[in-house]
Amino acid sequence: MSFDYLEPQAPRVIIACRVLESELEGLKGDDPDIETIYLDQNYHRSPHLLPELLQAKITEVQDYAKQIVLGYGLCSNAVVGLVPPSQGLVVTKAHDCITLFLGSRQKYNQMFKQSPGTYYITPGWIKEQKDPLGMLENEYTPKLGREIAEWGAREEIKHYSNITLIDTKAVDIAPYRERAKENASFFEKEYDEVDGSTEFLRKILFGPYDSKDFFLLEQGEEIKQNWFIDKI
Repeated sequence: MSFDYLEPQAPRVIIACRVLESELEGLKGDDPDIETIYLDQNYHRSPHLLPELLQAKITEVQDYAKQIVLGYGLCSNAVVGLVPPSQGLVVTKAHDCITLFLGSRQKYNQMFKQSPGTYYITPGWIKEQKDPLGMLENEYTPKLGREIAEWGAREEIKHYSNITLIDTKAVDIAPYRERAKENASFFEKEYDEVDGSTEFLRKILFGPYDSKDFFLLEQGEEIKQNWFIDKI
């Protein structure tokens, strides 16, 4: 069976990381054709658990969803091994969520070439307390004590020269700017901001689901890691 994904179908289910929630919900509005399901961002600390969880969510919705779209890229192999149901599966051609926030793989590649030492953060990362300071204060320090936790946090980002806040314009970044600057100051990095785009995020919600930006899988196909290495 072949699938024509170019036009979105309803009901449509988007399964995405919670880091995308603010932007996706702001763009979706009250569209009755779209259901959004968000998975905890903490799974990025244990990505080996994500394939099983994502497959379970796909199974939960496959009986009623006409179309299933994943708001995940490769994301530490989170999507590797997933098998589509009978209606197929749409998966973003992205290595991680930074591509989605910047709006395209072209913009991601351009920014990486221009500033390879950049640590990107977004309002969603700050909101979920997954910015470097958030991780230090809420996860590392309670487990390790402040001194060791701080050493570990600094080691994690020691090769970065900049901390950059991405502004997609889908949410107001003003409430997050102070925290982003606090991260840069504490870890002794240069601070800046870059304009992102909602282009990719809109396509996740509304299509078109073209082969330029999405893998379009039919039932029984299995997502391979090398697709993201060889094809994007």
